[in-house]
Amino acid sequence: MPEVSGQEIHTSTYIAQCLQEMGIRIKKNIAGYGVLGILEGDPDKKCVAVRADMDALPIQENNRSAYQSLNQGVMHACGHDAHMAMVLGAAQLLSTNRPQGTVKFIFQPREEKPPGGAKDMIKAGVLEDPKVDGVIATHITNAFPCGTIALADQMAMALADDFHLSIFGRGSHGAEPHKSLDTILITAQVIQALQNIVARRVNPVYAAVISIGTIHGGTSQNIIPDRVDLTGTVRCLDVTLRDEMLEDIHQVLSGITSAWGANYELNYIYGYPPVKNHPLTNGWVLDAVASLKGSLPICLQKLEHSMMAGEDFAYFGLKVPSTFFFTGAGNQNCQQPWHNNCFDIDEDALVFGSSVMATIAWKICSEQKQEE
Repeated sequence: MPEVSGQEIHTSTYIAQCLQEMGIRIKKNIAGYGVLGILEGDPDKKCVAVRADMDALPIQENNRSAYQSLNQGVMHACGHDAHMAMVLGAAQLLSTNRPQGTVKFIFQPREEKPPGGAKDMIKAGVLEDPKVDGVIATHITNAFPCGTIALADQMAMALADDFHLSIFGRGSHGAEPHKSLDTILITAQVIQALQNIVARRVNPVYAAVISIGTIHGGTSQNIIPDRVDLTGTVRCLDVTLRDEMLEDIHQVLSGITSAWGANYELNYIYGYPPVKNHPLTNGWVLDAVASLKGSLPICLQKLEHSMMAGEDFAYFGLKVPSTFFFTGAGNQNCQQPWHNNCFDIDEDALVFGSSVMATIAWKICSEQKQEE
């Protein structure tokens, strides 16, 4: 029963019910439909939070399985259902073998739709009372086989900005292009030039992406339209590079449109910052994987390159030490990327994600809080 961003009504109700059945205290309707579970312990011991996102995507599922979407046009194509399942799994483990300190289970809405739900949940106080010493989250991925835990030393995910672009010209009959300011032709040149910003203006040792996602223009095959609208995304790992790329985008748009006597309007939307792992919480993940090797066929994979997707989990890392690791779920039948209408996972992966999070919480929550 997937639900899109901001509409996680039944999802949050189900999550709250599961936590209550485990004897975990809950707070509901945080930042919309967010849920916070609190497994309370000794206030003098450390407090760890584990986080899952809840929302789905407006995609019609093309899988055929017992758990395929029953909501037309909505699908958990990014694995948020798996994230919720893993955090609930960790909650189940910890509620039956309670740690000494406090564990918080953060179920966050609206990750897929900027400005996201993380900032609002933080503002609502999910990291306080008691204060959280670190936050852990995971993302399921078919890029690694089931049983793999992939971890980045620092940058786990890129900053993610969006833009809306309009090209304004002059319409005419398709048989009289000389009377137009052809927005279709101008748009074609703009798209090519935007791609060349990454190819020729960005140092090739730096990761960067400019992608156009939608184009809308024209009403008939023989009418040159007076306007074309585009949307796209910009991704990189550094805010300084983002600013330089934005200057280049304006230069390209100004140069091409003015050369043809046309105009443009760019609405640039600053999105999520980069997801940066903290050495402290990375150490928690490394220790947990090492301790689980005797009981699970688990392996650690160093993430050599940051994922260029974005995540509002980044906001948690701006407040407290945090780590975002990846749980491999790929097999010969599950190789589709995120946001694909056939995305599916090896469900055995859920055990690994839950076990890592529960092991971290149980161990760290046995440690004494440091005096501030």
